[in-house]
Order: sequence, then structure tokens, then C-alpha cells
Amino acid sequence: MNQSQIEDVLNSIVYALYAQGGQPGAGENRIGNLEVFDHPDAVDHIVKAPALFRKNFSMISALGYSRFNTNDENWAIRREITQDAYLAAARPARQNAVSEIYAASLSQSDASLAGIQKALFSASLTIFYGAFGLVPSIEPTLALIDRVRDVLRRLQYFSWVAPTVAERDRALHDARQVVIDFAAQLAAEPGGAAAMAHFAEKAKEIEGFSPVEEFVMNVFAGVETTVATVLWVIDRMGANEKVQQRLQDEIAAGGAATPYSDCIVNETMRYLPPIPFLVREVGAETSLDGRQLRPGQLILISVVGVHQHPAFWSDPKTFDASRKEFIEDSYDRRAFIPFLTGPRMCGGARLGRLEVKEAVRAVVRQFAFSRADNVIRFDYGLALRPAAGSSVGVARR
Repeated sequence: MNQSQIEDVLNSIVYALYAQGGQPGAGENRIGNLEVFDHPDAVDHIVKAPALFRKNFSMISALGYSRFNTNDENWAIRREITQDAYLAAARPARQNAVSEIYAASLSQSDASLAGIQKALFSASLTIFYGAFGLVPSIEPTLALIDRVRDVLRRLQYFSWVAPTVAERDRALHDARQVVIDFAAQLAAEPGGAAAMAHFAEKAKEIEGFSPVEEFVMNVFAGVETTVATVLWVIDRMGANEKVQQRLQDEIAAGGAATPYSDCIVNETMRYLPPIPFLVREVGAETSLDGRQLRPGQLILISVVGVHQHPAFWSDPKTFDASRKEFIEDSYDRRAFIPFLTGPRMCGGARLGRLEVKEAVRAVVRQFAFSRADNVIRFDYGLALRPAAGSSVGVARR
């Protein structure tokens, strides 16, 4: 097993979902041994019945437990630890502060895709940590985030491809070690120990609760998906000069209302959802979409398929920066779920939307982009981001 093998296997899952999305004969859709559900009606039923369709993250849970991979009362307690902080950080009064953080970080960036990516991660980390009264040490924290992503990719790979004993042991060791190192980093930062003590106090009913595991999974999920979305917007702007110019003109005109930029962000999340699929475990015998499901069976929710269903979108397999369903606000909410929906909807959705909006505005004000081609190349590792080595060219305005 090497990095290339991991990338090939994980990316092939997402490519398969793009190939299947919106095709007739949905009842025959499978990825490996998993039944795939991609009709918005069926998926809406699944995500709104969390007691029947439970979260199951297989080996990914080796990195720890959090609100993202627990169920029932355990999940409810964990949700309360972070939810108030997310909502407070997303208040409209915070918009200017978020805008200034992204603008300042990008102003110090190299005029390169790698430099912009690092600046976006730095800004998103600053905002996330700030929601909990913390100030991150950027360089070591970014290094830890990279390690978390590497571990998660391997654990996800081993959820699909059985590891050898040595591979499993190494992955588990690396997962525990990155949590230990994250704990040490948090303890060294002002307020870090107090924040983790606050987490632990709110979760005192959960036996064996680890505040660092909770924090690590939250920070990775929040930061990775936000930055990935902005990078995809950059990728799509580089592929279409007219789209980029229209977006620049609208943002340069000022004002809070930017319908075209909102449309582009939505279309980016529709076409390239940050979380392209989810796995659920069936809790009791049931039937759905004409298929019989048994207790313990794993099923796959294709967000890609939901977002490309032809009964809900016009020309769904085309990226349309002026998509009428978004411009006219006429889309069916069941068919657009970048943050999921129902009781397990992403708790940081408001903050994520605010960050992406302000990050895109800051990026467009400071940079111009070009692309040598319009080929979409992605790199999937729990979240979907553009592949390294993209052909996007960057220039400062």
C-alpha cells in the first residue's frame, strides 16, 4: 500500500458516483457491497431518520469520537459542546471581522495557488480557534492538520480495502500519535487547557470522553471543507474568464448583496460537494426506494448523485455559473444538501457559508486566475479538494 494506491482507490469511488449520478435504474446502483441511494426523496428520508439510519465511520473512528461519528444521546451531548460557539461565530455582526481575517491573510500570500491555499487555511484556522477563545500557532497547527488528513485518508482506504496486520497497526498508531501531539500543542497555547477542560465538563456524562478528539475532528471538518470549497471556486473562475470578470465587477461594486457570487458558490458546492458521499448503517429491517434493507447493512448516500439528479436540475452534469435554479431561488431544497439536512445537518453550516462568502470576496479582490485547460482533477480524502499540481495560474491585481 502506497500513497498512489490510496489516491486511486478513494478517487475511483467518487468517479463512480459521478458516473452513476442521475442515471436510470437507480435501484441497481452499488459501490462495492454498498447499496447507493441518490434520489433526493430517498436521501431526505434517510437523513431525517437518524435512529433508523445510523452513522458508521468504520476505521475512521480510530482517530477518535466526536459529534461527527456518534449517535443518540452521545451525539446530542457532544453537539451541545460546540454548537453555541458555531452559532455565535456566524452572527451577522461577525461578518466584517471574518472578512478582515481573510483579507489580511491573503495580503501576505505569495501569488501562487500553494500560497493562497496556505493563507486560506491560516485564516480559517484563526476563525475556528477564535470561536472557542483560542489563537492557533499557525505553522505547527497546519502541520498537524496535514497529518490528520493523511491518517484519515488511510483509515478511509482501509474501510474499503482490508489492511494487513502491520498496516492496521501503523494506521492506529499514527492516529493515536497525532491526537497526542494535538493535545500537546493545545496545552502549549494560551487558553488551550481551559478550553479542553470546558469541553470535558460539558461531556462529563460520557464515559471515556476525550476533549482533544472532539476538538480535532471538529477543527478538521470545519477547516478542510471550507478551504476546499474556496479552492474549487478559484478553479472554476480560472476556467472561465467571463465568469471571473462578472464576479469581480459585482464585488468591486460593493454592498452586501452579491447574487452572482452566491450563485457561483452554490453551484460549486452542487457540482463539487465538499463531502461527496456518506455511509449509514441500517438499524432495523426496512424497505426504501424499492429495496429491502437488513439490520446492520451499510448503505451509501451519494451527495454527488442527489446534486445531479435530472428530475431536479436542468443539465445537471454541466457546471453552470449562472444556474437559473440558484439565480431564481427555485431549486428543491431536498436536492441541494452540501451541509446535509435534517437533525444531523452540519452544525457549522452558517459559519461555513459566511467564511466561504468572505473568503471568495477577498480572493477576487486580490487575485486573478487563469487555466491552461478546463479538466477537473480532484483529490478525495474525506473531503473533496482540487488535486495538487492544478493548471491554475495566479496573478495579483
